[in-house]
Amino acid sequence: MSLKAALDTLHALELEKSEIVDNIGKLKWEIQRTMEEEGATLYENKDWKVEIKPKKEWNEDALVPLREHYSPEELEGLMNKPRPRTYNKTKLNKEVRKGGEVRRIIEFAISEGAPELTIKAKA
Repeated sequence: MSLKAALDTLHALELEKSEIVDNIGKLKWEIQRTMEEEGATLYENKDWKVEIKPKKEWNEDALVPLREHYSPEELEGLMNKPRPRTYNKTKLNKEVRKGGEVRRIIEFAISEGAPELTIKAKA
């Protein structure tokens, strides 16, 4: 295959991919719109599970008071690697179990964002 033929094929595939991505987005939007019109947040049958859940949004600034409850080493353990200045949300969700002031601080930092559609095939 010549270089020109390879480049032409690549370009054609990229255009096709772009169209497919657009169609997937349109279908997901239609599914979510239909569910919202029906007031449904869950659709499930033997083949599919579809949910509309609000996305969690985190306010990193609201987590600053955690510094009073953890040593520097413990705080470092709650941070994402290799990005050391953001908290690992999975680890924070586990810390909520401790209750008390730690739970209050973490829950205060979480707000509900826009609804998010998740589609899972049951196979």
